[in-house]
Amino acid sequence: MLAFLNDWISLHLLIWLLPVAFFLHDGEEIAAVERWIRPRKHTLSPLIQRALNWDKSITVQFATAVTLIGSLICLGTGIAAAAVQDGGKLGPVFVGMVAVMLLDGIKHVILSLEKRCYTVGAVTAALVEIPYASYALYRFYEADLVETSALWLGIAIVLPLVFLLIGIGFTLGRWIAPYRKPAAGPGRRM
Repeated sequence: MLAFLNDWISLHLLIWLLPVAFFLHDGEEIAAVERWIRPRKHTLSPLIQRALNWDKSITVQFATAVTLIGSLICLGTGIAAAAVQDGGKLGPVFVGMVAVMLLDGIKHVILSLEKRCYTVGAVTAALVEIPYASYALYRFYEADLVETSALWLGIAIVLPLVFLLIGIGFTLGRWIAPYRKPAAGPGRRM
């Protein structure tokens, strides 16, 4: 199986599959976040409760953060692809992005198992994030494109950067998100 994948997927393509995997996974999250999170508002950590404006569209706030992170993933992927094409190794930031994707996928699956229900992003975490990131790291090591020190340095750089970008994205999202329309109810017109 791995030999088939190794023949079928070039290293250049594998590098460019990172933003594809990211946007597939986060597309699931964007599609499901509003319906999933609102009923669970009071079970979320106080940090998440304060990060979102609950009077506005959660989907837009979340999508703003995803767009910001996704833009930087695309930029980092382009830099990594160019480096490898020129005969270089993958930099720590790109390797860190792949490793953080693997950690994120594992987190989603564990959270769903712990809660014994679907959680936002669990399906693509199991079907896209974990398989892609595991295989990509394996291939990058096999091709001698990454060193262990670069992996750990990349995780140390990317993990805090992701949290910072989520915070910035949610802040921007709160500014641009439209207010929710009031729900129709007895005596209310829409």
